[in-house]
Amino acid sequence: MRLDHFVLGASLVFALAAVALVVAWRASRAARREALVTRLRPDGARTLAPEPQPGGLGATLARTLRPLARIATPTNAEESSRLRLRLLRAGMRGDHALEAFVAAKLTLATAALGAFLWVNARLVEPVPNALLVAVIACAAGFYAPSLWLSSRISARRKGIERGLPDCLDLLVTCVEAGLGLDAALVRVAGETALAFPMLSEELELTFLEVKAGMPRADAFRRLAHRTGVEDLKQLAATLTQTELFGTSVGLALRVQAEGMRTRRMQRAEERAAMVAVKMTLPLVFFILPSLFAVIIGPALVNISERLFTT
Repeated sequence: MRLDHFVLGASLVFALAAVALVVAWRASRAARREALVTRLRPDGARTLAPEPQPGGLGATLARTLRPLARIATPTNAEESSRLRLRLLRAGMRGDHALEAFVAAKLTLATAALGAFLWVNARLVEPVPNALLVAVIACAAGFYAPSLWLSSRISARRKGIERGLPDCLDLLVTCVEAGLGLDAALVRVAGETALAFPMLSEELELTFLEVKAGMPRADAFRRLAHRTGVEDLKQLAATLTQTELFGTSVGLALRVQAEGMRTRRMQRAEERAAMVAVKMTLPLVFFILPSLFAVIIGPALVNISERLFTT
């Protein structure tokens, strides 16, 4: 068997594995969305959380790729805990999330390396510094899932921060209307499920932890820890002090909501002030040369014509 045929076969296998991972991820998302839509239907069939499925394509695929994932799974407990926390902050809290993520990194790295070797074998002249390019392709495939995970964490954090002041206003309204804090969390999670699904999911999980017997202060600390949102850390500290000193929960939540709205406005003003600085490079490298060409171009043409005609 020729080397390029073997490389092509290996690349196809790993590409199919990557496609299967993507399909499993999309199927899990579709299942969660269907469960959310079912929960919000006004036919009385409302549950706090979907029933866990005993199996599925994602679990089967993760069990299949588990020997491959053991190669790159961190052996240090601290590194493994840090990676699990990042997956949790990205919304990937499944039982096989760590194995699937590590297997995806190895699969993409091998697929990128195999694709480069196959293309290089097909070329008439090999690529200069083929070893260096192969290492770069393998590293790019290996670190691409990490970059995707970082962007997903950032997007999820921004989505939670964007909906937090509005959810706190609704929470204040529910508490001042006579509901307890736990019942208000359930009501806010149900009312904001379509507008802010990520924050609704986190609030619902916090209520389930409190219902399971966890102290409310610890549940809110876990909420802030697994989301990484600074405003939720301050909210957890405020609710803890409120519970310790017996002050008004509605007043504390109202003050916290006003502070969050003020900070959101300050962040928006900061981003607006940075627009002028960000526009400097496009202005210098793209707009000014075109402007100079339009203004000075006709003059240069006239000068050149007069010089050459005389």
